[in-house]
Amino acid sequence: MSNWYKDIQSFKNANGYEIDGIWYPRVTSIVGIKAKPALYMFYAGLPDYKTGEAIKAKSAEEGTLIHETIEAILRKDPVVIPESIKPAISAFMDFYSKNEVVAHKIEERVVSKKHHFAGTMDVLADVNGKLGVLDIKTSIAIYRDYSMQTSAYIEALRENPNMPPLTRWIFRVDQSRKCIKCPATLRDKGGREKIRNEKGKCEHEWGPMEGEYEIKEITTFDEDIKAFLACKDLWSWENEYWLKKIYR
Repeated sequence: MSNWYKDIQSFKNANGYEIDGIWYPRVTSIVGIKAKPALYMFYAGLPDYKTGEAIKAKSAEEGTLIHETIEAILRKDPVVIPESIKPAISAFMDFYSKNEVVAHKIEERVVSKKHHFAGTMDVLADVNGKLGVLDIKTSIAIYRDYSMQTSAYIEALRENPNMPPLTRWIFRVDQSRKCIKCPATLRDKGGREKIRNEKGKCEHEWGPMEGEYEIKEITTFDEDIKAFLACKDLWSWENEYWLKKIYR
């Protein structure tokens, strides 16, 4: 029984949105019920839980800064790019200059009244003539959880009978240093440096910070929304104590 929240309001603030007098659970809270093996391995490699939480908090700040800068560019607002994220933003600009991207909605709240959930999508955009949800991530990889998250946004948007056909993309942007002697990369996220792709012994010499991006169109909607709704059932079961108090 997940009754460790201080009170109903604490639970509601942490897990959802109040919209037109009705409380809806948040998409990211629902997806959060799924096991995350990569996250468990991250914590296992640290001295204690507190260290992990500090790294996560700083990583979230860095990710938010990249998000906000990209969204300002898509809005065509004047923007000053902080030095700390210039390589990542340069990578985004490389993509932006080579593709036709027109943003229609940015940081827009979407609500599914049919399934009773709400979320905030990053961008609804035309990308090279196709309309869809563009979800921006600053992770080291594109994780399968993102497919569930974005399927929920699509499901909510489709409740509008006038909505044209939609697709969705994960746009991942990152920055790291490459060793000039071997294939290794050095990534600093949340104040924690991590070396990857080491091959044998090498006295690394790191080059300048470089940005990178990848974009992946997700085409498995039926499977993903089924998985998301299964997560919602499990999340509702886990939080039955508070949901009964909210909806009594």
